[in-house]
Amino acid sequence: MGGKVRENKVKQFREAVPLSIAELARRAGLAAQTIAKMEKGLPTRKNSELKVAMALHKKYEEIFGLDDNL
Repeated sequence: MGGKVRENKVKQFREAVPLSIAELARRAGLAAQTIAKMEKGLPTRKNSELKVAMALHKKYEEIFGLDDNL
């Protein structure tokens, strides 16, 4: 896997709620480590990203921007 850092707004939206990483992970049904990786811009699965967007009640594009792979 490539180590390409991908900008997103997970941390920004999470802190605005406010939610801890652990609480967002619980709401999204993911591991806290996955949320931490996402906030650092490390590669995560699209399915995980979609779960986070739903847990934050945001559109995918609002958090992750447009998908380059489409």
